[in-house]
Amino acid sequence: MRGISLTTSGLFAAAVLAQVLSVAVLPRTLGFTNLGYTLVCVIAFDVSLWICARIFVSGVRLGAFIPAMSALVPLASILLGVIVYHETASKLRIGLLLIACGFIGAASALG
Repeated sequence: MRGISLTTSGLFAAAVLAQVLSVAVLPRTLGFTNLGYTLVCVIAFDVSLWICARIFVSGVRLGAFIPAMSALVPLASILLGVIVYHETASKLRIGLLLIACGFIGAASALG
C-alpha cells in the first residue's frame, strides 16, 4: 500500500479497528439475542464497510487493500481473544497465521 495519503492510511486503520471491534463484541451478542451488543457489532461492521467503500473511491487498489486487511484483522482478533476472553494462542496457531499473512502479502505483490 505504497504511496497512499495520510488520510487514506487513517481511514484504513479506522476500518481495521471497526472490524476488530465488531469481532470483539460478537461473543457478547449471545447469538444476536443481546440487542445492545448486537447493535454495536452490526454498526461497527457497517462503518467498516462504509470506510472501505470510501477508500476504494479514493483510488486505492482492491488487490492491495484487501490482503492487508485480511492479514491485520485476524491477527488483531487473536490478540483481542487472548487479552479480553483469556483464550490460548499456541505458537503454532500464531506461526501458521503469520505464514498465511506472508503468503497473502506475496500474492498481492505479484499483481
